[in-house]
Parts: sequence; structure tokens; C-alpha cells
Amino acid sequence: MKKIAALLSFIFVISITAKAQTDFQLGLNFSPNISWFKAKTDNVTNEKTSLGFNFGIIGDFNIADNYAFSTGLNIVTIGGEISYPFVQEVDQIGSLSGRKTADITLKYVEIPLTLKLKTNEIGYLTYYGQFGFGLGVNYDAKADVSFAYPSTTGGSVSAKDVDYKDDINLLRASLIVGLGAEYNLSGNTSFIMGITFNNGFTNVLSEDGYADDNNDGLGDVDASGKGSRNKDFKAINNYILLNLGIIF
Repeated sequence: MKKIAALLSFIFVISITAKAQTDFQLGLNFSPNISWFKAKTDNVTNEKTSLGFNFGIIGDFNIADNYAFSTGLNIVTIGGEISYPFVQEVDQIGSLSGRKTADITLKYVEIPLTLKLKTNEIGYLTYYGQFGFGLGVNYDAKADVSFAYPSTTGGSVSAKDVDYKDDINLLRASLIVGLGAEYNLSGNTSFIMGITFNNGFTNVLSEDGYADDNNDGLGDVDASGKGSRNKDFKAINNYILLNLGIIF
């Protein structure tokens, strides 16, 4: 977090300097989001969505009257819950085939690179459309996990707040599409409100999955009695953001 704070401070100072030299607007945002996983592998299931938030710095370089290059730096918290075939060592029993459920929380430092197309001011409102790309770097991943296995009575084990970084890819690339409006408060100061769809298009998961050769939705124990991760394991993460911010 110290590195993130230092990076935010650096960008803030650079932005203030640029503001005095170019047609540049600096702003802040704190925006709630709703996110979910979309599986790209058989038997991986999205179980539920997750609520999170974005906050950070907005930087708009106004390159013409109705066009701006919009960037910044955001701290993004997203996630979702997925379930998938798994093999786990259970105390006093051994390796069991079953299904794992993970309620995952992911945190990224994200840099958006977008083009913002604006209308002329109508009353106090300027409407805009936004399109571009984002690149996020994962710095934290935690999950509440449970493993359910078939038995005569049914069985499960669970754990809270598990470190999940080894299962998550470092980089997340996304497509950004948004609509919104800027309400002029005074001079160059405006309140921003809008909706943005952030569509991930790179695999979030870094580990391979367990085989499900029996097509029963459970991980299969192999000849070694342990099971091995040897199947593609892919999912993307999307989120919808309610943009709330102020720009100067």
C-alpha cells in the first residue's frame, strides 16, 4: 500500500503541474460497482455477484471542444463467487473428489485509457460517451472457500479469508464503455455521474483445473490417489460501475 500511496502522490503532483500548462482537468472519483465472473471452462459456475468500489484520480486532456483523452489511476475492488471441480486432502480421510466454492475479492491498480466524446453544454449539463481500454495490476486476492464432497451423510470443509494470489493472474486487461453527464457547479468545476461497463477479456485465473473425466461436476482422483491439475481453467471478470466524481 505504501507503493500505491507514493504512486498516487506522484501522479497528483504531475497532474497539478500539467494543469498549469495545458487544457487539463483533474478530478477525484469514488464509485460503487457490481462484479461477477464469467466462466470459459466446462463445469465452472458463476454462483453470485459481488459489491465493490473504485476510487482514484481522473485526468482529462481536452484535445478539442468536444473531445478529451481521459485517463487516471484507480484502486479497484471487484470479485464474485465461483464453483469448480476440485480434489482436496481431508484430514483422517485422504484425497477426495468434490467441488470447491470460492467467494473471491480481488484488488487492482488500474489505469484507464479512453476517449471521451462530449456534447456542448445544455443548461448546466454536458453529456458524454466514453470508450477505451483498461489495464489492471493485481496486488491482493482473498477468498472464503468451501469444499464439498459426496459421502453417505455429505461432507464439507471451509476456510475464511484465504490468500488466493497464487490462483490469480497478475494482469487484467479490459474494454471500457460508458455514458454519463457532467453537471457544472462553478467555472471549471463539475460533478460527474454515469454508468460504465468494464468488460475483462483476459483470463483472471492462473492455475490449471482438476480433471472431471466422469462429467459429474466433481474433480477426479487419478491413479496416484491424489488428482492433478491438468485442465484449462479460465474465467473473466466483468463489472458495472456507477461513476460518481468531481473534476476541476
